[in-house]
Amino acid sequence: MHIFPELTAVPQIDTSMKQRFWQRQFLPTRTPTTPQVVFDLTFGVVAPIACFMFDPIVFQAGFGGPPLFPAYSTVVYLLSGFEIVLLCLWLLMGQGAEFSNAMLGGALILGGAFCLMIGLILLPFSAMGLLLGIGIFGFTPFVTAFVYLRNGLRALRAKADPQSRFTRATGFLCGAVLVLGVPALLAWQIQTAASRSVDEILSGDALHASHAAHRLTVLRYLAAPELDRIVAAYISETDAQRKETLRSYYRQITGEDIEVRVRIVQD
Repeated sequence: MHIFPELTAVPQIDTSMKQRFWQRQFLPTRTPTTPQVVFDLTFGVVAPIACFMFDPIVFQAGFGGPPLFPAYSTVVYLLSGFEIVLLCLWLLMGQGAEFSNAMLGGALILGGAFCLMIGLILLPFSAMGLLLGIGIFGFTPFVTAFVYLRNGLRALRAKADPQSRFTRATGFLCGAVLVLGVPALLAWQIQTAASRSVDEILSGDALHASHAAHRLTVLRYLAAPELDRIVAAYISETDAQRKETLRSYYRQITGEDIEVRVRIVQD
């Protein structure tokens, strides 16, 4: 007989709440709650866009130095935009046919894996950025990855027939190819068009150069690596009139003074 049973009783750990939490995140038959939808839109749509807009170091220049990975900015922007559209489509339309669900699931799961990879690549820089008070934003890809993986798994499991694994596997593969192929193809076309336009600015006559600068104005956010060729030509140019012409074209395209970019490149 225990005199103080409240002191000798072994506490029982209730895991039901934890299990129910994870079930709510991934069960395909459960209708997403309003907080879940708000969370998904916040960290799956708004947060990635904000990170790109206020990016201080990854794809845009900041802190007085060049960006870390400027060559990959175009394909990352396009792939992220594609994923955002697909997530919004899934949240808006909900479940459809098994094949289309599997396609969306494959695309979103691949997007989640992509965000996770980005987060891991940026992890050392995010950790150092904590000292400056901004590194917390570098951990956003991990939360975004959770959003895409959760919705991808829900889509993949929605209306899934155990006897039709081939349908789901085919849909998953088509979604993965779609989300990789479309942004990659668009990035290649944009880079090709931007490269040709820069060639016309650097070596074409005044009329063709002016038209090329006008075309690049539309692509300026996706053609930063190519625009740096204008900066390099400006740095190496010895003719004052030609330097001023290149400076004028750069301002027309970006709205910025080329000297600012020169200081970043030469830092």
